[in-house]
Amino acid sequence: MKKFLAGLLIAAIIIIGLAPVGGVHSSVDAKDVHQCIYFFYSKSCHSCIEADGYIKTVEAKYPLLEVVRFEIGNRTNYQILIEFYSSHNISTYRWPVVFIGNEVLISTDIQSRLEPLLENKTGWVCPSPNSTVPPYPGDEQPLEGPPILLIAGMALADSMNPCAITVLLLLVVAIGATTAGIWRTGGAYIAGNFVAYLAIGFGLFTILQQFEMPIYVNKIIGVAAILLAVYTLFSRIPAQSRPVIKRLINKSTTVPLAFLAGAAISAIELPCTGGPYFLALALMTQYKMGSAEVLAYLIFYNLIFVLPLVAILILWGRGIAPRIPKNYIRLVSATLMFGVGIIILFI
Repeated sequence: MKKFLAGLLIAAIIIIGLAPVGGVHSSVDAKDVHQCIYFFYSKSCHSCIEADGYIKTVEAKYPLLEVVRFEIGNRTNYQILIEFYSSHNISTYRWPVVFIGNEVLISTDIQSRLEPLLENKTGWVCPSPNSTVPPYPGDEQPLEGPPILLIAGMALADSMNPCAITVLLLLVVAIGATTAGIWRTGGAYIAGNFVAYLAIGFGLFTILQQFEMPIYVNKIIGVAAILLAVYTLFSRIPAQSRPVIKRLINKSTTVPLAFLAGAAISAIELPCTGGPYFLALALMTQYKMGSAEVLAYLIFYNLIFVLPLVAILILWGRGIAPRIPKNYIRLVSATLMFGVGIIILFI
């Protein structure tokens, strides 16, 4: 009996001793607990800017919250992001993303789930990837650029579109002057086309970067390329654009005017010629590239785009009037886009 009473007394002492500790722990406000989150973002990402603004308001509410920010334009930071994603068995890398404890908050999850997790004191320990991801062999660059052959295929399909070729032929016929005049005016027209198309591409790429593309965007691009291949077989310059183009051609009597006409017509023709360009730009947004790399890809694309125009100008400048089999050109362009679409679907 004495042993039983002694046991009860010891148990009571333990319970009484532990009760205040448990009460104090549960009563501690989350705002008084040091917590830590890792925030990965990109400067060129609109949703990242919104997420950063929200996190700053959360920081004001939780004075002891430690936010470690990683701008993924830095290669080391991007490698850290890969390590964190790999530790969670996530193979698609998206941002903005917050890691708190063992939780992963991607994009809109940040605003809907971060504060409840902080209230549960989930971030009392800084997150850790617990992963050993080997670096890319021979280079720290975490993600290669888009396959150059796919970009070349899209550019070649774009260049084979009869719209741009027809307009150049109309211009050369309208000039009808000396060989030197054809070289100067035709060259200026092609240069205007190149510069405007390059600028349009850079602008569109910048806009596309602001959108959060779905993880299956490559499949969408592949299907769109196949559909575009079918459309190419029947594409024409829009009827409402033809009078405008003719007026621009007739006024392209000097080098500056021909340059401006080339720039203007490249924008007018965009609905007719821009399908492959848009898909190439969408594909490029799926890869981590700096501005210099993006510009290099766009210059490469547009050099291929103007190659047929340059070839026609050379032939005409040498007194050879090329005959352009438009239906054959359409077939080549459609075949190239179809092949590119199939490849993208399987990569």
